[in-house]
Amino acid sequence: MRTFLAGAASLALLSITCRAHQPYAYLNAFHSFIEGFILADKIITSANSPVFSDDCVGRVDLFNTITGAQSNTEYLYGVFSSVAQLNTTQLIGVPIGAGIQSLAIQGNIVSASISMPMFYRTLAYTLPVQIDLWLSFNDRLKVQSYDITFRRLPEALAYLIPRLAPEMSKELNRTYTASNVSDLVSLQVARDICTVSEKYCTGDNQQYSSYDSCAQFVLHNLTFGQIWQADQNTGICRYLQKNVVAFRPDEYCANIGPSGGSTCIDHDYVNATTDFPFASNLVTVDSSSPGNDTRGLSEKTIDELTKISLEVIYPTTVAFYSIPTIVYFFLLYVNGKFSEAVLRHFSKVFCSLSHEHQRNTVTYVLNTFWTLVALIVQLIAFPVLLERYTMFNIDLVHVATILVSGLYIFELTYRPTMRWPLIIHHICTLLAIIFLQVVLQVTSHPAIATAGLIWLFQATTEQSVFVGLFMYRLKYPKSIVKPTLQFAAVQSFIFKIGFATYLVVWWGIKLASYHATNFDVALSTVLVILISLLMTTQIYGSYTVWCVAKSMDRYRCSEAIEPAITEVDSTSRH
Repeated sequence: MRTFLAGAASLALLSITCRAHQPYAYLNAFHSFIEGFILADKIITSANSPVFSDDCVGRVDLFNTITGAQSNTEYLYGVFSSVAQLNTTQLIGVPIGAGIQSLAIQGNIVSASISMPMFYRTLAYTLPVQIDLWLSFNDRLKVQSYDITFRRLPEALAYLIPRLAPEMSKELNRTYTASNVSDLVSLQVARDICTVSEKYCTGDNQQYSSYDSCAQFVLHNLTFGQIWQADQNTGICRYLQKNVVAFRPDEYCANIGPSGGSTCIDHDYVNATTDFPFASNLVTVDSSSPGNDTRGLSEKTIDELTKISLEVIYPTTVAFYSIPTIVYFFLLYVNGKFSEAVLRHFSKVFCSLSHEHQRNTVTYVLNTFWTLVALIVQLIAFPVLLERYTMFNIDLVHVATILVSGLYIFELTYRPTMRWPLIIHHICTLLAIIFLQVVLQVTSHPAIATAGLIWLFQATTEQSVFVGLFMYRLKYPKSIVKPTLQFAAVQSFIFKIGFATYLVVWWGIKLASYHATNFDVALSTVLVILISLLMTTQIYGSYTVWCVAKSMDRYRCSEAIEPAITEVDSTSRH
């Protein structure tokens, strides 16, 4: 027994710790990544953003490749934090929001296009900028690699600069004309670069002998460059780099100096295009560039691995191994063996029973416990009945169906013999659950989840029946058993009729009029048929329980009580 319990605990732990993240977890992580742009001031004070892994590698078309959590924090969030502190007109705005225009999540890869409004404080003007992103998350939901492109950025600057130039002319004490816009921008850029250099690049980090020599170099020895040259030996590159200098002058001062450091240097187009800085690509896990465990595999094999990682698991997926379900069946097995051992040790009456009746008695214990667990799960998911749908509540409905389905299947295999009405009842119930799951998957109609929750209450509100039959089988005092069985018969009958009525009303209001597809029509047909069949067996079950109670005084039922009690625990349930 200890071995069984240890095995169950190990499987349960494995099920929890090895659970893959659901797409919504990556969506939440993506939201945290985007929120960093808006909350840049708060994040930059901690030096490292919690969204990046320590070995994060990022590629931004404006900055090229960025390595490490600290550098990625400084470039992605620090730039905007620095701009927000300035009182002069900047070519870069401050993000004040973000709207997702498109989004796809596959495995640990998130691809999105967002619209990010940039606010220019000196103009009180907002310009929307579109950004395309590919992100890869690790097991801790931290960004391990990303690729970012600013879409139509040259057009955005061409649209923006004529609006910035008049304000720049005021700050520079220069006259604004339509013909000197480029000169005004160049002067503003030179002033901003040289101001940063004078303030932060001192001592061993000094890049220019004076402010004037800096301005001379930026204005006359450099090409200002276009925005696509933001990672080359240009003025625009140094302008972007000046926003991170304050964080680590030792690291970044050279980038705004004459040498351009490691960033503002000319790059070969072919090398820049073909260079792949990531440890794995942004297509699928472990199907990547040379250097990992896929090296040497053929293109066809890589393609098949990609298909495997792109597989979506549905309730009807055949090649799917559900660890939690396997653990649950194992727990049912352990629970059954443990109950047998306890009853043999403490009950002489149990030992005197036949093998079949011993198995039946054990099922009363299992049914009482696991239907109670399922009932608690349903009660937690109660908001679903009020049409307050959340992912957590819908998941709870799924858990309850698994608990009931597994219990039924276990009973079908555990009991030595079962009569046809009982087998038909179990099969009909399982078919109803399966059909509801499939239709919910296909139609995503939330009212189906509510219907399933209502229906399950018929299966999870008859613990009194199992307790009464358990006491009857083990020959508890008549003064206790009889009222318990009578109460169970009445209570189960009322609950079954009540929830069946509730289900029919819900079906009529929410489902009968919602026949958009053939699946909806099929659901309504199957639901009505199964409700009728199951209610017949359930009413008979409640009647049989009542007969068992009355038989303790005198034999009154038209059928033999012993065969009835063998199946009453199941024919009375959903």
